[in-house]
Amino acid sequence: MQTIAVITLGCPKNTVEAEYLLGIFQEKGFKISNNLDEADIVVIHTCSFIKAAKSESEKCIRTILDIKRKKSLRVYVSGCLPQLLKEKMSVLFPDVDGFVGTGTLQYLPDLIFGKKIGRFILHPGGLSDFDYRVLSAGIPSAYLKIAEGCGHACSFCIIPALRGRYKSRTMESLVDEAVALAESGIKELILIAQDTTGYGKDIYDAFVLDKLLVKLSKINELKWIRLLYAHPSSITDGLIEVFKEHKKICSYMDIPIQHVSKNVLSAMKRPLNTSGIIEKIKSKLPDIVLRTSIIAGFPGETEKDVSELINFLSRGFFQYVGVFEYSDLKEAVSSKLKGHVRTAVAKERRIMVENAQYDIFKSKIDKIKNSTVEFLVESCLKKGNVYSIKGRSSFQSPEIDGNIILANDKSFAVGEFYKAKVRCIDGYNIKVYI
Repeated sequence: MQTIAVITLGCPKNTVEAEYLLGIFQEKGFKISNNLDEADIVVIHTCSFIKAAKSESEKCIRTILDIKRKKSLRVYVSGCLPQLLKEKMSVLFPDVDGFVGTGTLQYLPDLIFGKKIGRFILHPGGLSDFDYRVLSAGIPSAYLKIAEGCGHACSFCIIPALRGRYKSRTMESLVDEAVALAESGIKELILIAQDTTGYGKDIYDAFVLDKLLVKLSKINELKWIRLLYAHPSSITDGLIEVFKEHKKICSYMDIPIQHVSKNVLSAMKRPLNTSGIIEKIKSKLPDIVLRTSIIAGFPGETEKDVSELINFLSRGFFQYVGVFEYSDLKEAVSSKLKGHVRTAVAKERRIMVENAQYDIFKSKIDKIKNSTVEFLVESCLKKGNVYSIKGRSSFQSPEIDGNIILANDKSFAVGEFYKAKVRCIDGYNIKVYI
C-alpha cells in the first residue's frame, strides 16, 4: 500500500477539493498521511489567485523537491498554478512527476498509476459532487462548495481563466452531501463558491440560493449554516427574507465589495451601486454581522477614493474587513490599466483602512460586553489545572474573524455549544467568562 500526503494551499475552495482528492485516494487503496516522512507520494494542491499565492505555491514545490532529492518520493502538482502556467511548469520544475489542472483533478490517480495519459492533464474547472470526501480540519465545521467557476469579468481577477464559467451543482447533490456531513458530526455548514449568491442561475434560470438554504435548514443535525463570498449584484430580496425566517442561518454574510468609489469600481468592472446594496441589506437585516474584502492601491485609485472608502466604512456597516494590497498579475486586465499605485503607497493605504476598521470593530464589541454569546467549541486543552477553550460564535467565520477564548476549571466538549459572557477583546479574539 502506497502512502500519500496532500498539501493544500489557498482558500477554502481548495480545501474542499483536497478533501475530495483524499477521498478518491482512499477509495483507490492509498494510505493517507500528514507526515511527509512517511509519504511515498506528495500532491501539492496549489493556488495562484494573487502574486503572493503564486509565490507561496512555487516555494512549496521547491521545498518538496528538495526532500525528493534526498529520498524516494514522487511529487505531483495540481490546481491553479499548472492551470495558469501550463507547460512552463515542466521548465520551472523538471523534477515534478506530473501536473493536473483545476478541471482534471479526478484523473490524478490515473497519472500516479502510470496510465498513458501524458504528464500534463490541463483543463479549467473544479472538483466537486463526488461520493468520496475525507475531512481534514478536525473541527465540527465543514465547507460545502455549491458552484465552480465564475461568470463575472472583474478586471483584477483571473478565476474565469483558471476555473471556467460558472457552474452550479444540483440542489439534490448538495443536500445529499450536507446530510452526509451532518450525520458524520458536522454542526456548522459553510457555503462557498466564487460567487455563492449567483447559485442556480445557470441551471435553474434564476438565483435560487434562498431555496437551497431552506432545504439545508431542514437538516436536523445542523445547528449553523453560514454564507461566504456573496456577490453584491445577486443578493435578492428572497435571500434577505430567508435570513429573517430561518434561525439556523447565521445572521452573518461575507460580501467582498472590493471598494465603494465609483471611479475604482468602474476600473475593476464591479457593480457601481455596491454601497446602496449594503445599505439595503442593513436596513432590512439591522442585526446582521457583515464581513467584506477591500483592495487598496488599485490602479487609478486616488486619495479622494480612499477617503470615500474610509468614510463609508466609518458608518459601521461591517464588523470585519480584510484589506489587501493590489496584486498585479500580468494575466489580468487590470495590469494594463494606467495609474498604477506605488507599492509603498498601497501599503500605507491598506494600513489606514485597517486601522479605521479596527476602531469600528472595537466599538461594536464594546457594545456587547457582559452580554451572553453562544459558541461552538473547537478545541479544549488542559494546562495545569486550567482548561484553555477555543471556539467561535455565530458571528465569527473560521480562521478569519478571530475566536472565542475561555479559561475554565472544567473541560468543554469539542463540537458542543455553550454560552458565556463577553469580557474583553484581544486583537480580534473575544475573551469570555462563565
